[in-house]
Amino acid sequence: MMRRVVVCADDFLFRLFHASTGSEPWVFLVSDAGTRRALVRQGALARAGALDDPALYRGVQLTPADLVILSPPGRRPRLPAILDTILAVAPGVPVLVAHGGSSPPGLPNGYPTVTTLLLGRAMRESLRPEMNRAALRVKTERLRQVMSGKERIGILLQDDPDPDALASGLALRALLGRTKSSAPLLTFGGITRPENVAMVEALEIEVGRVTPADLRRFDALAMVDVQPTFCEESLPGMTVVIDHHPEAKGWRAPFRDVRPSYGATSTILTEYLRAADVKITERLATALFYGIKTDTLHLERGGTRADMEAFAFLYELANHNTLRRIERPELPLDALDALGDALVHRTIIQNALFAHLGPVSRPDLIPQFADLCLQVKGIEWSVVSGLTGDELHVSVRNVGYVRAAGEVVSEAFGDLGSAGGHRTAAKAVIPVATWAAQVGPLEPAALRRAIVGRFVHALDGTPAR
Repeated sequence: MMRRVVVCADDFLFRLFHASTGSEPWVFLVSDAGTRRALVRQGALARAGALDDPALYRGVQLTPADLVILSPPGRRPRLPAILDTILAVAPGVPVLVAHGGSSPPGLPNGYPTVTTLLLGRAMRESLRPEMNRAALRVKTERLRQVMSGKERIGILLQDDPDPDALASGLALRALLGRTKSSAPLLTFGGITRPENVAMVEALEIEVGRVTPADLRRFDALAMVDVQPTFCEESLPGMTVVIDHHPEAKGWRAPFRDVRPSYGATSTILTEYLRAADVKITERLATALFYGIKTDTLHLERGGTRADMEAFAFLYELANHNTLRRIERPELPLDALDALGDALVHRTIIQNALFAHLGPVSRPDLIPQFADLCLQVKGIEWSVVSGLTGDELHVSVRNVGYVRAAGEVVSEAFGDLGSAGGHRTAAKAVIPVATWAAQVGPLEPAALRRAIVGRFVHALDGTPAR
């Protein structure tokens, strides 16, 4: 086992490392007998002597198998003299210089085994999560206070809620210490995408379908992964709104936390749970992990440091066998036929690939194929459309270093229906009656031409003809 040999003029590094020493062998070498006696009284193995005296290091049988942690004294002997002595006794021993200054100490060449650690920077980095946690703990208590005394709380998700919304709803319920009867998950639409259905079934998530009138039966309402103005329905006032989409105007709530820089609302709720020391069960961890994974495309789309930290934390808690079952929903054969026809009639303009699937049995196939088309060599944008029921859906993906997808989609199709999204992913949902009345026929060739024209004009920033 590698020993930690700590070389310092006083007991500062002992106090710094004392809680982490555990059963590992630590030896403290200090410059005066008084400090040595103080360390020994606290249970440390310590010796005293001149820090540039070879006898001090021979006395503890220093070898290259040890790790030396050196805090250079502010006065003589100087750092190079101490390093030369250490390396003369144990050539090649790794040395970590724990420096208290604002910049690394100047050392001449010839110290290949020496690494410098700036203590101030290290302390800031280690304190940052705790400072964030302290601030979040205050927000968590405020969130709980605004919901205090409310007998029944409705947690409203978007229509056809995705994994991020489902997980965030479960997490908010856990944060509030509620049950599914006192804080049910609600939506105006059904759950249709196969992986979302698989998630609901595998994790036994209950989501009630409601009307706007039903919401008035609750004492308080919360929204996660969506904002009030995103809904077409007329809503009663929301008490809590937590979301990661770009903040919309025209709504208020006593408690609101909207962070567009985050890749997933599940990340925000994970931070809340950790700050409040709420136990995260395997089921909840699996849901949150999958929510972050899907909304950030494995951290490749819009993932921040916060998303990465939450993802890594939840990885250890999640059930990966359950995740594999969720992530492999069955693909109908007619979907392959639709994709094949769409790829045959594809159009590529300005590094953008356009494909129209025609009528599809499931709306989730459209964004799935948009993700697939973005993998084509040289393609920066994929625009995939399809007809589902009485709606035209257009899903857009991009590589991330071009214009924001939500902005382009809003410009291209916002006058016809619901349109918008994130930097790398966006969609438009347009009633076919509106398209026929304002744009033109729904015949495949005409539809493809109109979608291409509108999108290219929006991408170029020129008005559509």
